Amino acid sequence: MCTAALPRVLQPAYRLSRMISEVTQMQGRAVIVVEITRPSPATTPQQLATLARTAIQCGADALCVRLDSEDTPQGLQDLFAVVQAARGVPVLARDWIIHPLQLVEAPEAGAAGVLGVIGQVNGRGTAVMSSFAAAIGLDAPVEVVNVREVEGLARAGVVVYGINLSVGLSVAVPGFANTMAHGLLGEMPFGTISLVGVKDVEQARTARLSGADALLVKKEMIEEAAAEGKDLRTLLDQVLYVTCGD
Repeated sequence: MCTAALPRVLQPAYRLSRMISEVTQMQGRAVIVVEITRPSPATTPQQLATLARTAIQCGADALCVRLDSEDTPQGLQDLFAVVQAARGVPVLARDWIIHPLQLVEAPEAGAAGVLGVIGQVNGRGTAVMSSFAAAIGLDAPVEVVNVREVEGLARAGVVVYGINLSVGLSVAVPGFANTMAHGLLGEMPFGTISLVGVKDVEQARTARLSGADALLVKKEMIEEAAAEGKDLRTLLDQVLYVTCGD
């Protein structure tokens, strides 16, 4: 995708990880990242921006925009619109990250980081992708599914990890994702940052108790809450209540 038509948005480096460090240390809670996605293919970038503003008003600390072609025909336009609406709130671009050029496009549109760097897919190139992202000021959690990946990536210098974001922990066994996430969080090297994807309030509670620094409130969680008659503010209030540390 071409970024030539998008004005460059200059932002401070590592905004998400800095926020996570401040919030976890000073407020004793996890950072809440809300996934923003088009309700339908007909949704415009401007309508997506309205959804982003609503999420922030309801308590989101950061946002994540899905850019995959299955989710939107205007990925970078969606990202730029949300960044503009967010007014300084960190925004992550979520896609399957397989090439360094994708990392360059994200900050061009104003993103604070990317989701979609996956250890077992990229192999040895994962560390290179992570290092390159860090060099241009992006937070780029590397998604891991087992302890071996954590250990190998830690030796390569990776400091931000993702769990249950896109792959690996979606097996339809009750409690499976919670158990796996708990085990991986227990193996995180000292000083690293973890972002855990959650699909319900119980997963959020367990992830935080297990040591998660930030939680990605997935679109599935938002859609299920809506089906139960809960608005986004009610859902995020519940997440904050069970993860605040009190």
